[in-house]
Amino acid sequence: MKTLESLRHKLNKNAELSGQEKNTNKIINNFLEKTNPDVHYRNVGGYGIIVIYKGAEEGKNILLRADIDGLNIPGESQFSHRCGHDGHATILCGLAMRLGKKRPAKGDVILLFQPAEETGEGSQAVINDPLFQGLKIDTAFALHNLPSFAKHQIVIKKDCFASASLGLKLIFDGKTSHASQPENGNNPQKTVTTLLDAFQKKYENLCNDKHHTILTVTHVVVGEETFGVTPGHAEIWMTLRSQDDKALQNLTNYCIDLCSLKSKESNLRFLYSIHESFAATMNTTEEVEIVKQSAKELKLSINEITDAFPWSEDFGRFGSICPVCLFGLGCGLEHEPLHSPSYDFEDEIIDTGVDVFEKIVEIEDLKI
Repeated sequence: MKTLESLRHKLNKNAELSGQEKNTNKIINNFLEKTNPDVHYRNVGGYGIIVIYKGAEEGKNILLRADIDGLNIPGESQFSHRCGHDGHATILCGLAMRLGKKRPAKGDVILLFQPAEETGEGSQAVINDPLFQGLKIDTAFALHNLPSFAKHQIVIKKDCFASASLGLKLIFDGKTSHASQPENGNNPQKTVTTLLDAFQKKYENLCNDKHHTILTVTHVVVGEETFGVTPGHAEIWMTLRSQDDKALQNLTNYCIDLCSLKSKESNLRFLYSIHESFAATMNTTEEVEIVKQSAKELKLSINEITDAFPWSEDFGRFGSICPVCLFGLGCGLEHEPLHSPSYDFEDEIIDTGVDVFEKIVEIEDLKI
């Protein structure tokens, strides 16, 4: 336990942003080398890492995944692990220690340390990597620590566990003019006002949507900080969310089509871009039952939630290649929330996470 705590604290002090996890990669690779994996890929999808521990016989190949990137919290002078990815990576390293001493009976256990989870880019980069594409994966599991849930409790749900989301940047370009002669310009202000009203009405109409589809305007700018020039440029930034990928795409199309229409009516140039796109994480029934069985055998509390989480997790894209299950590991009812400046991962749940992952491997072995 002390070895893993020390590793977690070292990762915590070396937090790096998505796609920049160079030192994190080095720390984890150095740790994994000591477990003597059968296969060790040191750079996958950027700074991701894969190690494989092979069973003596053929069987299911299980992927277990942890994220490794940190955050830039406003007001903090350094990058940090305010989402607990240092803890997630440590848990997977703990499993690597055990697998290094005792290989699975059947099949391969594939441990993935994924970069760039926070931006929604890491999973696809891994999936696109030829090293990953050369693997046969039958099922995949991941966990996320969860404040506001009892310590060591397993939080689980079949079907949608975490929502799909994306950031949509809408840009409108007209023409500036002297503020004394606004008629000589093409000010996008009126179009932006019309669109904001339409987005608010759309939000209200979606309040009872069965997929919990919502849109949230996060940033609006019209013109520059000046008194002498009328606006010629405007932007609207928004986040779209849904528990259904198709519903999210429909909402995205609605926003883009409406902006295109209103821009043409006002003779504005309209551009848009999509950022931080996450697929919904859809847990399959069989994998959910395996996690529940693991928790029961370990005598852990199980909380089967009825509503999916509104936040997104980049693990969802792995559902396109195999059945998956993302589950939560409670870190305390009074624990500070994720992404808050006072958050720190709860070291007490490290061994619990390792135990659950190890039990999942054991159960899969017995099923063959």
